[in-house]
Amino acid sequence: MAPKSKPKARAFNSINSVKKPLPDTSNPPNPFRRAPEHLEPFLSQLSPSHVYITHIDSKPRDFKQKIFAVPLLMNIGIICAIIWRIKYVGPTYAKIFAPTLMGQGKDATEPQLSTKEFWTEIGRRAVSFITDLLVYMYAVPWPRNFFAGQIIGNPVAWRWGVGFRDKEIIVRRSKQWDALIEDVFVEDGPGQQLLLPKVWRAVDPGWMSAKTGYQMLNNDWDLDFKSILRATKLVDKKELHMDDFRTTIYLHNKQFGWLELQTVAGGSAQEEEGRRKIVAFKDELTRMGKENLFFKWIELVQFESAKPDGFGQEQQAKTMTKARAMFESQGVDFDAFWKKIGGMEGLPGMDQM
Repeated sequence: MAPKSKPKARAFNSINSVKKPLPDTSNPPNPFRRAPEHLEPFLSQLSPSHVYITHIDSKPRDFKQKIFAVPLLMNIGIICAIIWRIKYVGPTYAKIFAPTLMGQGKDATEPQLSTKEFWTEIGRRAVSFITDLLVYMYAVPWPRNFFAGQIIGNPVAWRWGVGFRDKEIIVRRSKQWDALIEDVFVEDGPGQQLLLPKVWRAVDPGWMSAKTGYQMLNNDWDLDFKSILRATKLVDKKELHMDDFRTTIYLHNKQFGWLELQTVAGGSAQEEEGRRKIVAFKDELTRMGKENLFFKWIELVQFESAKPDGFGQEQQAKTMTKARAMFESQGVDFDAFWKKIGGMEGLPGMDQM
């Protein structure tokens, strides 16, 4: 009797012939999603090489004016110092270089210097040249970028075009670290490991609640003043709405175009509750004369949440223990304080504490 091997082979082939569903390539993987099409007038003007963050700055107008006055006065002071320096050393440089530029040699009637006087003069001029070189390299760019920067605009053009408003659109642009980003779609890959920690810190509600937009310039992010002006004009013309610029992270992908990072995109009810709770947190500590505790709390949470182990429930519990000791060291009843402002529910990243 012939062995019955063929039916088994057919059965095996039929199992393997079932096609597995192909991954959806029409949409980006989580946590990314396509940016809304109606934002095209704004997004089309951004550079695909950078990561962007938009948010609405609701700090009081007079506070923004005070913050802006500091760099304004500082840069005016630098310009005055540079002008003084030019007037002080200008005649010396004219004396040194004018004969050479005019094709004249050394005047034979000039007194001859001794060796000591000669080297003293060489040293004096070397110090002067080095000082002026450092001024040109490090001091001149500050007022130049502040008053006349062109690549991303400048603060003066921003304030001249927008003024000071109760609600202002802020657009931040990533610095050179974005050139190191690899494929951000690989979960826990090098691209996400570089991108996500930087953007999470940049949109941390506690950090953002303590700063106005101009204070958010740091080693990772610039303010894109040109984009701020464009966004403000789009809202003023009613082509876009102010709510379109709530806290959102944008980055460009060749396959899908402009993407949002869903975890923080938009102004969700949870985000608004988090902001409200942080404001209540800070206001209560300020009323108690313990405002420094607010900033210490922010520093503690940022430090603990940035650890490689993550910020899960166990780590949050450890953070709460440290926070309790910090509060009580300044005479603040930890439990009574949180009970008064409605608990920690809603505080970003601290819901499980």
